[in-house]
Amino acid sequence: MKLKNKLLISQIIVFLTMFITLNTVLSKIVYMTVSKTDCENAMTLNEQIMTRIDQYFEELERFTLVVANDEMLNVLIETYNKEPTNANESKIRLYLSGLGIRDKIQSYAVLGIYVNVQNSKKELHFTTVGLSSSLKNYVQNTIPTISLDNTTGKFIDPFTYDGDSTTVFGNKFNMAYGFISPYSVNQMQGSVTVIASFDQIIYIAENMKDYSHDYLLLDNQNEAIKPSVENSKIDITKALSHLTYGKSYKEGFFKEKDAITTVRYSDYGEWKLVCRLTRADILKNNSSLILLDQILVAVFGICVVLIMIPLVQKFTRPLSKVSEQMGEIARGNLKARVVVKSEDEIAEVGRAFNIMAKKLQENIDKMLEQEKREQKMRYSLMISQVDPHFIYNTMNTITYLAQKERSEDVIAVNKAMIEILKDRLRVDIKNVFDTLEQEIKVVEQYLIIQNYRYADTFKAQINIQDEVKTFYVAKNVLQPLVENALFHGVLCNKDEDGETIGGCITINAIQANTDILISVKDNGIGMSEQMLEKLEEQSVSKIRGEHIGIRNIKGRIRYIYGENCSFIIQSKEGEGTEVIIKLPVIRENGGNIDDIS
Repeated sequence: MKLKNKLLISQIIVFLTMFITLNTVLSKIVYMTVSKTDCENAMTLNEQIMTRIDQYFEELERFTLVVANDEMLNVLIETYNKEPTNANESKIRLYLSGLGIRDKIQSYAVLGIYVNVQNSKKELHFTTVGLSSSLKNYVQNTIPTISLDNTTGKFIDPFTYDGDSTTVFGNKFNMAYGFISPYSVNQMQGSVTVIASFDQIIYIAENMKDYSHDYLLLDNQNEAIKPSVENSKIDITKALSHLTYGKSYKEGFFKEKDAITTVRYSDYGEWKLVCRLTRADILKNNSSLILLDQILVAVFGICVVLIMIPLVQKFTRPLSKVSEQMGEIARGNLKARVVVKSEDEIAEVGRAFNIMAKKLQENIDKMLEQEKREQKMRYSLMISQVDPHFIYNTMNTITYLAQKERSEDVIAVNKAMIEILKDRLRVDIKNVFDTLEQEIKVVEQYLIIQNYRYADTFKAQINIQDEVKTFYVAKNVLQPLVENALFHGVLCNKDEDGETIGGCITINAIQANTDILISVKDNGIGMSEQMLEKLEEQSVSKIRGEHIGIRNIKGRIRYIYGENCSFIIQSKEGEGTEVIIKLPVIRENGGNIDDIS
């Protein structure tokens, strides 16, 4: 690691140590400072939420009393008492269902109305339309347990019920509560019960989540109604018994070691809203204050580091220059030198470095020049060589045709061989490209010779786009691919008796944007996946034969085009092989071996 970086890292470590220490102390200071304020804010929020809940309690009580004192309802019940018909009962149920709408009660405020009166003969029950049987049964079982003596009414504790409860407005709820009020019509006594959704009360209480996740809504028996968390940490008995009252007798708080519990009493039914603020909750609620303090500390530390950076650079700059130039040498820039302006120890290192770099450059230049000459010679020999087996087999073919006195065929084969030899002899040590059209002509001459040698054994199809014929490609790439397809694909495709089945070789060439795609495909014997993997992995493999094969072709185009080409082999055993090469488009013969090497 560089000296400059070591010094900077040391500064950063010191800064981070101070920053972490201050943050640890900062959280304690913030908690001690704002815990009282947060307690007051929590009690204020409790008051606001309980006020909203009380509005629903008040509305439910008011509406129940409205129903109990409704004159029209009295008339309808008296009529039914005199004439207990289904029609009169339906009128009562419809009238009860319409009371909420006429009184502009919210749809979620009333789930149903249950009227219970006792005449001289029997007990009468009337409900709103759509009141579920589960709610009706619950009310019937609850009414006998409630004493209404000397009261205007009482609340029914919240309860859950099974099945759908559908109000006249079409809403569905899961939890309900109610208010029951005495009711009398003429000589008949009873009660009116209005069932409302308790889900809305729970929804209002959930606003406490903005301040704390641990809160409870308690009934008159101090039983929690649907706790906000499964394992609440609130000690109800301890909090209520050690309560410190706030601004009024309806609110208070209880302080623990790392938490504060606040309590708010309802004006109705002895309901209570209890909230527990932990240290984490208080710090979260004051995260903006903590963040501001952290930013101030961070800005101070960053300023110190920024001031120290130029000072460190001033002292380490001469050594950094030497290090930079050494890095340039490592990246291949042998012309890198150090400018020496002083006479100290760093200057001596710089002068020694300059001498070393100069000698290194001279030695590498000599090695590169020698390597370039050797590469030129190797490549020229590689692309100009003609397979002696090919010459031998061609001469045998000519001899055979001459013996059969097929002079025209002898001339055709001889002419094709001459064209191939002329093409190989046209190779210049600095010119390794030719048009695709010329390469196709060489392939055609090669196929003429092989057609005479293996008559009626294979067919060849050549599909070349007209626009790509004038493009330049590396010489002697296409013909070896065709040779491999013939000898190691088509001619190896034999039946059970060892007779050659033959096949077809297809040559395609198209332009794809700025590239040429050349494909040589045969439907011969193909290769297994294992053989194909071995061919890809072993650069010196001779799986496809000992002639100018896949290995040499792949190495040749890599040598010429570098990373601007691709060589893909696709094969399936018994179905054939396809070789696809992608080469960049060259429209003019600019193929110079010096530019490549």
